[in-house]
Amino acid sequence: MAHYIYSENDDDATLQGAEWLQKLLQVSKGPDAEKAFTAKFKALSEEQAANQSSDCAPFLSLFLDHSADLFAAIPENRPEERIEDVQSFFALVLSMLMLLENTEDLDKSTTRLCEIFSANKETQTELRLRLIMMLYNTFNPSFAMRYRVFKHALDYAAKADLFELFLPYLGYLDAWMVDWEPYVQVQDKRALYLDLAKYMRDFGKKTEAFMYLKMYHQTFQGASADDLSKKETEEATVELLKDAISLPNVFQFDDLLQYDTVKAAGKNKQAGLVKVCQVFLSGNVNDLKELQKKDGKVFTEHGLSAEDALSKIRLLTLAAVTQGKSDMSLDDIAAKLEESADNVEETVVRGISEGMVDGRIDQLNRKVLVKSSFQRKFEQDEWTFLDGKLEQWIGNLENVIKFLGEQKTTTALTA
Repeated sequence: MAHYIYSENDDDATLQGAEWLQKLLQVSKGPDAEKAFTAKFKALSEEQAANQSSDCAPFLSLFLDHSADLFAAIPENRPEERIEDVQSFFALVLSMLMLLENTEDLDKSTTRLCEIFSANKETQTELRLRLIMMLYNTFNPSFAMRYRVFKHALDYAAKADLFELFLPYLGYLDAWMVDWEPYVQVQDKRALYLDLAKYMRDFGKKTEAFMYLKMYHQTFQGASADDLSKKETEEATVELLKDAISLPNVFQFDDLLQYDTVKAAGKNKQAGLVKVCQVFLSGNVNDLKELQKKDGKVFTEHGLSAEDALSKIRLLTLAAVTQGKSDMSLDDIAAKLEESADNVEETVVRGISEGMVDGRIDQLNRKVLVKSSFQRKFEQDEWTFLDGKLEQWIGNLENVIKFLGEQKTTTALTA
């Protein structure tokens, strides 16, 4: 068990950490390694005393020189005690890191720690990930390297099959991005969002992967033609469009089609994917069927299901044909959706469950009672419609207020 403890005297803590490391080296590496470490530590101590210096950077560097081997010293049987010792040693290392005054030393030591912790994806993986997050939490939100430490933790969690343990931290990502803003370049954001999309996809969370992929593409708004034409960007655009088409819970396409990356794809060999998304934005069932006849290879080339696409456009068409209506017969809906009378009710039920229509089916009269419908796009016509609705609601509210005022006056006169 480790015999060093933290004390109010930083030199004592450093000395106790060195004694612990010295004993471990003697056991794990042999007497020669232990003597070399002891001699180096003694020389540094004497140099510090002669110069009357309290700089801990040389001692921290010495500790880091021997830190990578600590994980291998943890036994497979009953490792708990040694894990606690190693974690405590690195807590000392992190406290020394905070004492560094030279920015270059701080940057270099932080990078070395990230590399040490993430060097192996096979042994003591949970401990390694925990230590990287300890390093991340050591610094205040304004620390310039905090993003880089987080990225090391994210990448390590993914490659060490610990991504599930890392998922809760992503709930803080938006707030952390605000903290990192002064230090994070657009290239850093793109790397982060693209990697997150990949890791989420590998973990089976396709909807979340699509969300991060959209955030990646948002960073290209106003980007140069060279950036938009890079192979990585074009491949990510294809991935985005395929997700939008294939994911059953993606129905909003107006924002997607405004991305500069998607606009660029509409001018190259991926134009077919963009056309499918344009149909989902404002087309109907017949439009998709016509597209499938003219350019059906776009589905086979990209492994997309034409039947699933038809199912999605039926739901979107349902939203469009019921827009602004209070009710609509199932037979009329079947005709608009090019659906059989026997299957249309099932499609409407799905549309209600997916939020395409807020309403219910009147089975006795074979019609759908509509409260509201999903807005597929929001452009000038939609703003005009909303403006009219708001004016109507304001007018109704004013009439109610006027009526209540009149009633109050009448009551006062008759009292």
